[in-house]
Amino acid sequence: MKPHHGPAGAELAARRKAAGLTQRQLAAKAGVGRTAVQYWEAAHHLDPRGWAVQRMAGALGWVVWPVLCTTTHARGDGVLSLSERMDALAAAQLAAWQAREAERAARRRVRCGAKTRKGTPCRNKSEPGRQRCKFHGGLSTGARTPEGIARIRDAQRRRWAKAKARDRSAPQAFGDEG
Repeated sequence: MKPHHGPAGAELAARRKAAGLTQRQLAAKAGVGRTAVQYWEAAHHLDPRGWAVQRMAGALGWVVWPVLCTTTHARGDGVLSLSERMDALAAAQLAAWQAREAERAARRRVRCGAKTRKGTPCRNKSEPGRQRCKFHGGLSTGARTPEGIARIRDAQRRRWAKAKARDRSAPQAFGDEG
């Protein structure tokens, strides 16, 4: 669940009623549609960055500030000034953006560009997070050393032995009698 960053929509409705305005009158005064007033009054939490919310709040003479986390004890008493809260929010948003960009860069696929047999650059996409495609070094092409080749050969022999044993123990088809 996403944390809320503003007051409840019921507070907007209460302030509208205290000003003696209907939803239609507030909408006309704020320059928004009546359905926008209806929507935001029914919302659990107002988005203080929203255009319509700012217009309605301005029409009511109300300044809506985002509710920010006060877990950082910058002054020692647990209360942060508005500028400190805004700085903390900006730092958190920057860190989240940097994490998203790093994740995207790890999955990014670029043109391979390796020289092909014709002498032209390869136009295939690279493997995620790599510079070369699957044909030019993006994926493993198998063992190269004698030890690695022997290891693969032994693994294949074991795999085929299991498959043959499984086939021998399987029930025979209709006309096959041994």
